[in-house]
Amino acid sequence: MNLTAPKVPALSIEAEPALASGAAYTETVIAIQTDRLELIGIVSMPTNRRPHSGVLVIIVGGPQYRVGSHRQFTLLARHLAAHGMPVLRFDYAGMGDSPGEQRDFSAVSPDIGAAIDALQARWPDLGPVTLWGLCDAASAALLYVDETADQRVTGLCLVNPWVRSEATLARAQIKHYYTARLREPEFWKKLLSGRVALKALGGVVSSWQAMRGGRRSGLVTMTYQQRMARAWRQFPGAMLLLLSEHDLVAREFSDVVASDVDWGGALARPRLLTQHLAGADHTCSDARSRALVETSTFAWCQKHASN
Repeated sequence: MNLTAPKVPALSIEAEPALASGAAYTETVIAIQTDRLELIGIVSMPTNRRPHSGVLVIIVGGPQYRVGSHRQFTLLARHLAAHGMPVLRFDYAGMGDSPGEQRDFSAVSPDIGAAIDALQARWPDLGPVTLWGLCDAASAALLYVDETADQRVTGLCLVNPWVRSEATLARAQIKHYYTARLREPEFWKKLLSGRVALKALGGVVSSWQAMRGGRRSGLVTMTYQQRMARAWRQFPGAMLLLLSEHDLVAREFSDVVASDVDWGGALARPRLLTQHLAGADHTCSDARSRALVETSTFAWCQKHASN
């Protein structure tokens, strides 16, 4: 498959049988025109779409491209398409097969909007849009709805959202790593025997100082975190929150939601489903975790689409 040629017309490049439903889908290259560049996207389109299913747009976390770590975005798109739901995944400017200069996740809203525009221009009957993102792509989804209030977007699927600052990282390290280590008798045996360097304790002190410094200076929530929280409060649609058990980013998010005034009551918002992914790491890299994300996303999308 060659996606490097500029301004290629959309064409079917692949078709596979569905995994379970008996439907089939095709995968089509589409051009996504921004105000400066033409980006490349792949649409996984079922031959038999489920009625009122809408369309899922996978936002890519950075820096990576539309396939995703261990091919997770490709596999998620094909799973949903095999069960009747169209999915778009695309390369931001400067990533994968899209030209241009790479940008931070906080500056990709124009690309997201252009992707939705391209979908609706090619398939005007697709219906409402759900944004799906992992890590800083989940953050980008919230920032997009905060910036645009795009009424075409009626659902958000957010996996391990990124809210990191120096203070939140320090707090998570102390709460979820250093505190547990200091309670382990084996740690103190190794320390007293000289098998653990004193720099291990130095890490605790450094994290504590960063956490305290962040609180004093009011930097626990920076500008982009505040905007995420505002979008969370004001977004009128449905939301799915997936949090991995073995992920510091997920724990940072949970800590911020529990302690920061900007996120007060976030987990009690209407039309929110929170699901904890037992045994999963940050990118849900093993087959069991990946399948759980796929089935959870599909089940939620079907319920969300019917409401």
